[in-house]
Amino acid sequence: MPETDVVVVGAGAGGLAAAWRLTARGMRVTLLEAGRRYRPERDYPQTSADFEAREFPFDPVSDERGKPRFGFGPAQEIRESWDGYRSHDLVTGRQAGNRRLYLQYAHVRGVGGSTLRFQAEAHRYHPDSLRLATLMGAGVDWPISSRELEPYYDLAERRMGVAAPAEIRFRPRSSPPPFPAHRLSYASARLAKAFSAVGLTLIPNSLAILPESFEGRPPCNYCNSCTEGCPIGDKGSADVTFLPEALRTGRLDLRSGSPATQVEVDGMGRASGVVFADENGTLQRVRARFVVLAGGAVETPRLLLLSKSKLFPQGLANGSGQVGRNLTETLLWQSTALLPERVGSFRGVPIDGTAWDESVPSVRRSGAVGGFRLSTAHGASGLRGPAAYAGRLVPGFGLEHQERMAKVFGSAVGIIGIGDWLPNAGTLVDLDPSLTDARGLPVARITSTLGENERLLLREIADRGRALLSAAGAVMLEESSSLDRFLTAHVLGTCRMGKSPADSVSGAEGFSHEVPNLAFADGSLVPSSGSGDSPSLTITALALRTGDQLLERAARGG
Repeated sequence: MPETDVVVVGAGAGGLAAAWRLTARGMRVTLLEAGRRYRPERDYPQTSADFEAREFPFDPVSDERGKPRFGFGPAQEIRESWDGYRSHDLVTGRQAGNRRLYLQYAHVRGVGGSTLRFQAEAHRYHPDSLRLATLMGAGVDWPISSRELEPYYDLAERRMGVAAPAEIRFRPRSSPPPFPAHRLSYASARLAKAFSAVGLTLIPNSLAILPESFEGRPPCNYCNSCTEGCPIGDKGSADVTFLPEALRTGRLDLRSGSPATQVEVDGMGRASGVVFADENGTLQRVRARFVVLAGGAVETPRLLLLSKSKLFPQGLANGSGQVGRNLTETLLWQSTALLPERVGSFRGVPIDGTAWDESVPSVRRSGAVGGFRLSTAHGASGLRGPAAYAGRLVPGFGLEHQERMAKVFGSAVGIIGIGDWLPNAGTLVDLDPSLTDARGLPVARITSTLGENERLLLREIADRGRALLSAAGAVMLEESSSLDRFLTAHVLGTCRMGKSPADSVSGAEGFSHEVPNLAFADGSLVPSSGSGDSPSLTITALALRTGDQLLERAARGG
């Protein structure tokens, strides 16, 4: 007999949302999380005097033994013709050679996952982002409509405490957001005219950050430090919004420090349970009626590829070879510039304003397909205190350096551009042939390649952002670009949903085409990157929907 109804692997945005939905409806859930459970009052650095020198206490590059968490594939060559769009800063100059530089997959292992460090952006995809292939002959169509997803967007926003404008022209909704939007910071309001000068309208961003008290959580204190963990609980990370209620049901067995090593199957090809290493490193097994994978778009395909058997010699649910394929990222351009006056840019929230005018998927003048948005991102650019200025923006030392620091501190502003990334054959996740984890198992290998579509769209994003900053009277200091750097937390699509097993791993219900009781509740399920959208809200909404689909299957005896 199964020990539990459902075993969920991964306690991030999707895993915790699915666990909440299932336990609230009477299911017994065992939740396995490879990382630890954080205690905000103990672990997060913002209340310390040296907060700028203390980062969030997780190393996404190396594990506790100093071994790499991930491997990386061949680095793409950078064309000389793209030199004008390379990453650079005042201290180090150009930051990569003639090939793209793999920096890190900024994924957090821990209860709450990457929402512990996310900047709380809560975006709904444009409806056309779900129909790119039909409308534009590129990318892929989703097997569900935006109308089917809308009630789950509503539910996710209520649980997370989303504050948003009542109406966003390019992101339609049929019900009001749970909370009114946060006001633009003084620094962002200062840039509003510059946005208008380049044909864009800056409005408050949609954020899972409370503007007022809600269910025992306080309002935001605008410390601008969401990426270092929220010590007071106003940010809607999954450990705050979904975990407490799931635990209160008495039906959730949360096991942190318990990395999964294999999904087992029975003789009929159904998932029968999960093997994992407990906190002592001893292999254990939990059996269940259903298995839900929610480790993210890198770790979920890794686990499937590790789970080989006689019935699945290429890896579980990988009969068509699609597991790990179709990886997409979010295309990034980021700039820091100096205004002629101090604007207190260290105050607020990391990404407080957004212009959605170009975020409608389309075939653009350059020939690129997709869309993008530009946002004010002072906190996201790391402009939280004087250390950032001294280390990155104000070179030198001595009295002259001190005088310059006193003059410019609070004058730097950040702009971020996010755009579509179409799936391509050169961007994928597989098993690294030489790197292993502490248990001797191959780590995931990430290979990232920009297509011509991404390079064209990135140039358009950068040109518009540069024109905006010029209109504001700002002087450019540094730029960061997906063109020459892989540094992302937003990865999607490696077990994407679709109508056909030939080009997807899961179906419209979020379940594997090949294994009827194996479901997905993370970014691996999401078929496309969106036209500048942050994917956290969509991942959460899809996970809630997967939970409901599982409940229906269970009721039918599936």
